Amino acid sequence: MKAKTINTLFSATKTLQVIFAFLLVICYVTAFGQAEMPYSHYGLGYIRSPVFSSNSGMGYLEAPFASAVNINAANPASYASLTRTTIEVGFLVDGSGISNKDSSYRAASGSVNHLAIAFVPNSKHNNWALSIGLLPYSYVDYNFAKSYSDSALGRYTQLYSGSGSLYQVYVGAAFKIKGLSIGANLGYVFGKLQYQKIVAFDDTLNNYDTRNITNLNVKSFTYKIGVQYQKLIYHNHDNPDTRKDIYLFAGADGSGGAKMNASVSNYWDRFHHDLNGNLVVIDTLQSTFNQKGKIILPFNLGAGIMFGNERYWLLGADFKYMNWSSYSTPLDNGGLSNSWQISLGAQLTPKYDDRNFLNRIQYRIGAYYGKSEVSVQGYNLSQAGATLGLGLPLKNIAHINIAGDFGSIGGSPDRSVFSESFYRVTFGIVLNDIWFVKRKFD
Repeated sequence: MKAKTINTLFSATKTLQVIFAFLLVICYVTAFGQAEMPYSHYGLGYIRSPVFSSNSGMGYLEAPFASAVNINAANPASYASLTRTTIEVGFLVDGSGISNKDSSYRAASGSVNHLAIAFVPNSKHNNWALSIGLLPYSYVDYNFAKSYSDSALGRYTQLYSGSGSLYQVYVGAAFKIKGLSIGANLGYVFGKLQYQKIVAFDDTLNNYDTRNITNLNVKSFTYKIGVQYQKLIYHNHDNPDTRKDIYLFAGADGSGGAKMNASVSNYWDRFHHDLNGNLVVIDTLQSTFNQKGKIILPFNLGAGIMFGNERYWLLGADFKYMNWSSYSTPLDNGGLSNSWQISLGAQLTPKYDDRNFLNRIQYRIGAYYGKSEVSVQGYNLSQAGATLGLGLPLKNIAHINIAGDFGSIGGSPDRSVFSESFYRVTFGIVLNDIWFVKRKFD
C-alpha cells in the first residue's frame, strides 16, 4: 500500500513538473501584458499585486484570505488551508487612460500574467502544503515630453521613456497546527529596466541631439512570511448543514527591508537622423557598464480579518503598509513616500451543490482606497478602485475565476497633477486534483 502511494505521488510530481515547464515556456513567449503607466517612472516601476484571480475580485484581500481550492500567494500561510493539489494559470487584460487639463491618452494590452502550483500531499488530513509559481513583480512603461526655450540654445525638447519588467519565481511552504498556519515564500526576482532621456534641438540650430540610456539589471532573492488563524465561531447543532457554519479567519504577512543585487549600465551619446529617418550615432560622450549596486526594498506589512464560510459567504477587510521612504536604489528616480491601502471584499455562493449553474457561481465584490508611494509636487497620490468577480464551476476538478478592477491614481484638486484611470480584467483557470482522481476500473 505504501509503495503504491509513493508511486502515485511520484507520478503526480512528474506530471506537475511537465505542466509547469510547459506553462513557463508560454509565459516567456507571450511576455507579461502591460499598459502604459506614466507613474511607473518612479521606484522600481508599477508594482504588480501578488493576488491571483480569486481574491482580486474581493478588493485584493491578502492577509486573511484562505481557500480550499484557490491559491493565495500573497500570504504563504494560506497554502495549508488548501485541500486539493491546485494549479492556476492567469491571463490579464490591462488598460489605462491619462488625462490632464490639455489632453488625454488611452492604451491597452494583455497576455499571460501568472502561473502557480500548490501541492497538497494528503487531502483528507492536510496540515502542510508546498507551492511554486512565476508571476510579475513590476514593470516600467512610459513616454512623455517637455518643451523648453533658451536664449542661448533656442528651442529644444526633452523626451523621457522607460520600458522593461521584473519577474519573480517563488517557492513556498506552509504548516498548520490546530488552526494556526505559518508559511514562507522564498522568491528570486530577475529582469531588466531601461530608462531613456533625449534632448532634441530645433533643426535650425544644426546641433546634434543627445541621448542618455540607463539599464538596471536585477537578479536577487527576496522573502515573505505569513501567519493565519482559523476558528469555528458558530455552529448550529440542530442543523447538519455545515455551510451555515461561520469561521473567523485572521492573518498577517510581510517582509523586512531586503537588499537586492543590481547592476547599472549608463552611457551618453550624440546622434542625428539621416534622410531616411534612421538614427546615426556620432560619438559616445560617457559610458559605464555593469556597475554593482544594491536596491533596498521597503519594509511592508499586511493584516486583516475575514468571517464566513467559503461554501456560502465570506466578508473581510485588510490593511497594507509599505515604508517606501526607506527605499534606496542606484538610480535617481525617487520621489517616493510611505504607502498604505485599505481593502474590503465579499463573496456569496447561493448554493454550491445545486443543479442550477447560477446558484453554484461564486459572486464577488470589493473596493480599496489608499495612498500610492508616488509623490508629485508635494502631493501624495491617492489610489482607489472597485472590483467585481465571478467563480464559475466546471464539474468537480476545475473552475474559472474572472475579476475586473476599475480604478484611478493621481490627480490633484487644481488638476496640475494628471489623473490616470485604469482597468484590469483577470482570467484564472484553476485545476484541482486532476492527477489524483481514482480510476473507476483497474
